[in-house]
Order: sequence, then structure tokens, then C-alpha cells
Amino acid sequence: MAEGDAGGTRRWFGTGLLIIFALSGCSGLIYQSIWSQYLGLYLGHAAYAQSLVLAIFMGGMAIGAWWASRYSLKWGNLLRAYALVELVIGIAGALFHPIFLGVTAFAYDSAFPAMPGGWAVQSFKWTSGALLILPQAILLGTTFPLMSNGLMRRLDVGNGSVLGGLYFTNSIGAAFGALFATFVLLPAIGMPGAMRFGAILNVVVALIAFLMSREAETVPATAASGASTRRPPVERLLLLAAFITGATSFVYEIGWIRMLSMAFGATVHAFELMLTAFIGGLAFGGLYIRKRADGYADAARAGGWVQVLMGLAALASLILYDHSFEWVAWFLNALGRSSASYDMYNTVTAVIAMLIMAPAAFFAGMTLPLFTLALLRAGGGEASVGRIYATNTIGAIVGVFCAVHLLIPLLGLKLAMIIAAAGDLVLGVVLLRPRGTPYSSRSYAASAAISLVAVVITLVAARFDPASMASGVYRHGNASIVKADQNIDYYRDGKTASIAVFSSKAMSTRSIATNGKVDAGIRMDDSGKPSADEITMVLAGALPLLYHPQPKTAAVIGFGSGLSTHALLGDPRLERVDTIEIEPAMVEGAKLFGSHVRRAYEDPRSHIHIEDAKTYFAANQLHYDIILSEPSNPWISGVSSLFSEEFYKFVPRHLNKDGLFVQWVQIYETNDELVGTIMRSLSGSFSDYRVYLANASDMLILARVEGSFGNVNEEALKYPELQAIMKRVGVGTLADLQAHQLGDRKSLGALFDSLSRRVNSDFYPVLSLDAPRARFINQMASTIYNLPGADLPYREVIGGLPAPRADQIELNPTYHYTARVHRASAMADALINDQLLSGKVDAGDTALLVYVREIAGRCATPGDLQSAYLQIFSTAIATIPYLEAEHRRRLWDKPAWITCDNQAPDVKAALDLAAALARDDWPQLQQQASALLSGDRKQLLPRVQDWLLRTAMLAAIGNKDFSGAIEIDDKIGKDVPTFPDTLNYLRYLRVHATLENARKG
Repeated sequence: MAEGDAGGTRRWFGTGLLIIFALSGCSGLIYQSIWSQYLGLYLGHAAYAQSLVLAIFMGGMAIGAWWASRYSLKWGNLLRAYALVELVIGIAGALFHPIFLGVTAFAYDSAFPAMPGGWAVQSFKWTSGALLILPQAILLGTTFPLMSNGLMRRLDVGNGSVLGGLYFTNSIGAAFGALFATFVLLPAIGMPGAMRFGAILNVVVALIAFLMSREAETVPATAASGASTRRPPVERLLLLAAFITGATSFVYEIGWIRMLSMAFGATVHAFELMLTAFIGGLAFGGLYIRKRADGYADAARAGGWVQVLMGLAALASLILYDHSFEWVAWFLNALGRSSASYDMYNTVTAVIAMLIMAPAAFFAGMTLPLFTLALLRAGGGEASVGRIYATNTIGAIVGVFCAVHLLIPLLGLKLAMIIAAAGDLVLGVVLLRPRGTPYSSRSYAASAAISLVAVVITLVAARFDPASMASGVYRHGNASIVKADQNIDYYRDGKTASIAVFSSKAMSTRSIATNGKVDAGIRMDDSGKPSADEITMVLAGALPLLYHPQPKTAAVIGFGSGLSTHALLGDPRLERVDTIEIEPAMVEGAKLFGSHVRRAYEDPRSHIHIEDAKTYFAANQLHYDIILSEPSNPWISGVSSLFSEEFYKFVPRHLNKDGLFVQWVQIYETNDELVGTIMRSLSGSFSDYRVYLANASDMLILARVEGSFGNVNEEALKYPELQAIMKRVGVGTLADLQAHQLGDRKSLGALFDSLSRRVNSDFYPVLSLDAPRARFINQMASTIYNLPGADLPYREVIGGLPAPRADQIELNPTYHYTARVHRASAMADALINDQLLSGKVDAGDTALLVYVREIAGRCATPGDLQSAYLQIFSTAIATIPYLEAEHRRRLWDKPAWITCDNQAPDVKAALDLAAALARDDWPQLQQQASALLSGDRKQLLPRVQDWLLRTAMLAAIGNKDFSGAIEIDDKIGKDVPTFPDTLNYLRYLRVHATLENARKG
């Protein structure tokens, strides 16, 4: 073969190996991303899972690299060994899901209950979690030294070029894998499918590598030099350097992710974008050094300059970070909120993450090739690759655990990052120590001086302002809460999250936030109206007390402000309340709510546990009369597992026979489909549930495993401490409580089925993938929100919940339904008593009532029949669904305010229909609404047609004519226009009628 042909063949051979190593890197990061989510389910928090996965991933790779470096000289074909390793990794990836299910089932069912205490449970959980991924991580660790040494054996090129090229391709493949796993694989095929896809990649890589490994390798004489017992004098320094740079790099990664989560939001998308920015920086560092490493006369000294630049870039990132909140605020306010804007927002956050993370990561990507090259040149031999790689990954393990468990919780994010940067700077200065030349002495002094000045400047200039970090800029576009009249009362960077407590003097409220997301707020002034959050937290605690015959034990998942625990302890029947919270700083910060949550801290029945809820329940094998789940929002990475089908199957195992489960669900920053998904996930594990709207943005589900609900125990409302706290939030009577109820399983099951066909599973995490977009768009579960205030009495007809008397319920400013009840009562009284101009009804409603009185009550000729229909039906819509039976009959069924009997036929038809609806005359209403739709529709506006269609179907349901409701939709509905805000109610009626017709048949 000609020399040119041989050279071309070698180039193509090398390029082919670089490509398959990129695929290997892609599969490796698919595993790492998905492992984090698997172990998050097991360990109970995404932050713990990420740190464990990073540590075990890097630790396993260190073991694998060390093992490969020790024994690779005995192997004649490293590329074939690499192919075998990739094949085994693929097989392990394919088997991971069933193995995970088996291990976790054994842990929860057998291991945890048999253990003596918390330390044993924790040890078993973390050890078994580590062993789940350690074998694959060890095998992954062998791939870099096997591929590197195999390629150096086969190609006659510089070692620096090989090392830099492999580092780049593997890292760029990894960066792609992180994005591909989260944005493509998870939504399409879930976590098990993503693992299988990674396994397929490994098998493909193994087959290609095996085909390319047919030619024998030649072991250079220099490759074996490191096998002797004599080690190069510089080896200890280079291994120490690799260890330090590995540790600092991963302190940076953990720190940056924690920092930027407060600017971007702690979503699974944001995490993967940040991880990609970090790995991408590493990759391009490797690419840059690939063409230059072999030209450095002193690779160790070059590494010293790189370490100094890395430390300086890390310090600069801390100063840039202060501005990230302003950048995010500017982009949010400029972009607007839409689905397309969310994709742009992710792009923007990726750019910001790269600006902050990529420079230091770029230099970090140079260090491993340079230190490896330096050791090779010093005579370390082929084993140098594995030794440096192993030591670097051991440093990464130390960095991860120091960051999560020591530096961040003890010193805070800012000092943790500065200490890591100082470590890089000191290492760089040591590597630049004088070598006997004036130049080396000057550069040494300059690097030391620059490093010292940079640390001092960063200590002063990097503000890490709690007012910005607690602002939740990713939600509202405000870069600082101080601008919104808020004062910081408490701030701490905890192990899993950063907790802030802040107060507003103008509103006299105090709030507690996790990574900028407010979890609870309480009005501290007892004389003022309570906050909306207070109603939710008090009702969450009170509801099960009002339905359980004799509650003695309760558990609360998620401490929040502590108010729900405080409310539960207002019932003297309870003997024990366990509150499980995973972040200690949350419990510490909530103490600032003072007397409002006093019982949570001081009542001897209250016990607070810092633990994952599933582990705590399984380890202690406790059973409760009440379990209350108030986690943070499901768009936050890792939280959606507390709204999953698997979690709802787990909860009943820890409830007593008559036990009750309470679930809080947000209806703000989400949508109907996602709320329907949660309800479908829950419904499979509970025989009955009742749904309440605590306020305009929070839903509470009260569920029981067996049987159905009885009546409310009104005696429980008389316990003094419970009564006092419920009166404070405006739910002091049975009528107030019933006003908040939406319905039960029988009446609402069809609604939730019509909203969603999906369930949220641990392994197919619908919420964590879709909820961030809904949050960004600022969607609302409007069908749920509007149900009590809908334009037809769905709650009464389908759910059997009559409208209350206005004088029996408190007007609650945070719950729109109570306002509509009081408004309807005022409108009815004004029309009945001919007091339209009394000022008790606002101007818009007065104008409506005056018009209706003239054309209906005094037989004025309507100038426009479309308008007449619209105004009469608008008045019916504003009153009938919110008036108790007698009041609405007085208003519409042969009322005194109608003083003539000669209305125009169309006006009379509209009045007769309203009267039939008011007196619950379902056969007549069904016939009249259908007749109007079947006639000439020119006088019926599209909105009126839509309302009449739903009226006819609801009347048929009220008449138990379920097949008739379906027939109306089939025959008439196809020609009736629909509207986005009422379409779900139309589907609700259809699904409910179909289900009831099936039961009836």
C-alpha cells in the first residue's frame, strides 16, 4: 500500500473511532440524566440524587480508569477490549429498569421495616442506590483509557492530539446526550425507553469497534515504561493537580446549578441546559488543546496557566451571576408568554448559562489532556492515562460531597465557589513555580498577585443579593423583591435548596420561598384579612378532621410555613402529628411566622422529621388516620413524583382502615389537562374523593381508600382552637365549607376524564416535562377554576350541591364564588323589590336589569331580538346558578316584577326557559332549549347557541335521560359553534352522560 493511502486510511480510522466515542459519550450522559431521575424517586430529592449520581458516576469511572491503567499493558488489543466493555454496558443499561424495580420494592417492603433506626435505613438506601449504578460507572471509566491507549498504539500522531480529540468528541457527545434524553427521549418513550435507547447506542458502538479492532496493535516501548516500580518524580504533583482540578470543577458544577436554578427555575429542562453548558465548555476546551498540546515544551507549566485562568473565570462568573436576574427579567418582559416563547426562553437561559459556566469549564476541559501528556512525557507510560483520569474523578467525588454536605450549607454558595476558585488559583501558582529563569520568576509573581487581587475583588464585588436570589424572577420578571416592597428576614443556602423568608410592610404579610418560589404566605397582622395561602393551609388540615370519626394520628408531607400542622393540632382528638420535611432550612426559616404556627413547634404532639416521606413511612411502618401531602409545585424537578400513580398506590399502605388522604394541587401556572392528569393518577388508588377550591388558585382533594364519604362532623367545628383558626380564614360554618366544595368522584370523575387521558407516572413523568411550559405561559386550570361560578348549575345538577344563601356565607375576597353568590342575591333583590337605582348593584348590572325589566316586565318592544335573548339569558346566567331554590323561583317563576302578559313571542320563550331552569323543571327545560336550537337560529348569537346546547344536555341529565343528552349533542351539537372557554364543559356533559348511560344500561 502506498504511504499516502496508508495515511488516509489512518485518518479515516481515527475519525471513525472519534465518532463512535462521541456516541459512547452520548449514551453515558443519557444514563447519567436518567439515573438522576430514577434515584430521585428512591432518595426523595432531586438534589440528593444528582449529587449521588455525580459522585458514583465519577467514582465508578475512577475505579474503572485505575483498573484499566493497571492491566491494559497485558492486553494486546485494547480496542477489542473497549468493544467488549461497551457491549456489557449496553446489556446492563437494558436491564436497569427491572433491576431498579426489584431493589426498591425489596427496600420498601422488606429491608427498611426490618432495620433498627434511621442511620441503618440511610446507610442501606444510599449504598443500594450507589450499587445500582456503580457497575456501569466502573465500566464507563475504562472506556477513556482503553480508547486513548488503543488509538495511540494504532496512530502515529502526537499524544496530545489524541487525548484532546477524544476528550472533545466524548464530551460533545455527552452534551448532546443530556439534551436528547430530556427533550426528546423522556417525552417520547419515558425513562425505561431512554435507558433502552442508551443501551442500543452502546451495542452499536461495540459492534463497530469490534469490526475496527481486527488488526493487531503494536505496544510501543514507551508505553510500558510506566509499568516499572519506579515512578517519575513529577507524578505525585500531577496526580494531586488532577485531584484538585476534579474537585473544584464539580464544586463549580453543583454551585452553578444551585445558583442558576434561582434565576431560571428549578425545572428538569433548566437542569439539563445547565449541565449541557458545563459539558460543552469541557468539550471545547479539549478541542482547543487538541491541536496545541503537542507544541507545549512544558505541559505541566501550561496546565498551571490554565488553572489560573480557570480560577479567574470562575470568579468572574460570580460577578456575572449578579446580573443574570436582570437579564432573565429583561428577556421575560420582552418575550411575552407563549409556548413558542418558552422555547426561546430555554435558548436564552442556555446562553446565559454558557456565559457564566462555559469559560471556566473551557479551561477545565484542557487540564486532563495537559496533565496526562505531562505524565506521559515524564515517563509514566501508558498507565498515565488511567492514573490521571482516576485521580481526577476521585477529586470530582470529593468535590460533589464537599459542595452538597459541607461548603454550601455551612458557608453558602458564594464562599463555596470562591474557595473552589482559590483552590484552582493556588494550584496554578504552584505549577508555575520558578524554574531558574527570570521569565518563570516574573510569571510566578504575576500569577500570585493577580490571583490574590481577583479573590479580594470577588469577595467585595460579587453581591449574591438575597433580594434577587429570592425574587423568583423566572415567574414574574422582577429581578429583585426589594423593588416590590419586600424585606428579607431570613436567607440560607441549604443542602437541597436555598430558603428565604421575606415580608411586606404594606400588606403585613410574611412569605417563605424555596429557590425563589413562594411556598406559603401568612398575614402577620391579626386584624387584617388572611392571605389566600392561609385558607389553603388551614383547610388542608381541617378537612380530614371534619370527616374522620375519630382521628388520632396524622402525617404531613412538606413543612411549608407549618400552618397546616398547626391547624391539625387544633383538634384535641389527635395524639400525634408527624411532619416530614427534607430541607432543614425550611423548618428553621418558618419559625419567623411566630404565633401563627406555634403548635407545630411547641405542642408535644408535634414531631418534625428531616427525611424523605416514602422512606420515613416505609422504615417506620407507621399507619395514620390522616396523611396530608403539601409538596412544592410539580414543575420543580423531582417534585412530580409526589403526584404520581406510584405515589398514590404507596400512600394507602400507610393509612388506617378509615384513613383519609389530602392532596394539595395548584390550579395556577398549570392547565386543565395537567390537573386532570393528576386526578386520573390518584383515582385508581382511592374509592372516593371530594374536591374543594380553597381559593381562586388552590385545589384540595380529600380521598379515602374504601367506601364513600358520610356527612361532615359538625361537632369538630366547635373545638375552640380549630374553630378560631377556621373563622379567621372565613370558613367558620358548614355553609362556608360547602361553598368551597366542587363535587365528589361520581360527579367530577367524568370532568377529569374529559380533561385528560394520561396519568403521571414515576417513569413517564408527564408533569415534570409539561408543567414547566404551563408555568412559563402562566396558564390557568380555568375549567376547574370556573366550575363553581360557571354559567349553568353543574355543581347542583350533577353533584347535588345546592347554592347557599348569601346571608349564610362570608364574602371571601380570595374566593370568587362567594362574590358571585352575594352579587346574584343583590341583583335578585333589586329586581324583585324594584330597587334598581338603590345603589346596591353596580352600574353594569343595573343597566342589564333595567333593560330586562323593560322588555320582560313591562312589555317594551325589543328593538333587536338577538340583544333581547342575550340580555335575558345573561341575567339568568348571573343569578340562577348562585341562588338557593326559593330565591331563584321568586325571581324567575311567575315573579311579581313581570307586570304584563303580552311579551313578544321570542321574549316569552326566553323567559319561560329561564323559569324552567329556576324551578328545576328538567323535562320542560330540555324541550324548550332543544326547540330554540332546532328552529331559526338567526336571532341567536353564537354564544347563546352554545349556552342553549349545554342547557339542553344538562336538563336531560337532570331528567336522568342520559341517552337523550347524548342524542342532543349528536343531532344538534354538530351545527352549534363552540368556544375554548366552554368546550370542556360540553365534553364534561357528554362524558358524564355516556358513563351514566352505561351504568343505567
